Amino acid sequence: MLSVLLGITDPNPALGFWVFFACIPMPAVALVYLLVVDRNTLIGATERPDDSVESGWYEKAAAGSFTDLILLLGVAATVLAFVPMDFSVDLKLVLPAMIALGFASFGIRYLVLRRKG
Repeated sequence: MLSVLLGITDPNPALGFWVFFACIPMPAVALVYLLVVDRNTLIGATERPDDSVESGWYEKAAAGSFTDLILLLGVAATVLAFVPMDFSVDLKLVLPAMIALGFASFGIRYLVLRRKG
């Protein structure tokens, strides 16, 4: 596909190999670093990053926003099931609105928890 876009009529497999070979080392080194390097050998690294205050704020905000979404979706499903309505709901608009509401709920909760300390 790329050869068609670039106007190359006879693609060279060796060139493709060398381009692929040049792009692989950095992600491979990063993966090996994540898998092999021990946090205790790094100077200044947090011993248990999951036990931080920010991690607690994140967990509480995520749990609260999930509860908000479940409550809102339950109320909306009940209203749509029992109240007769003459219009249809376009899911292309409703689903992104639900995602945006979840983002907003999480962000507000996180900022409030961060301000409280």
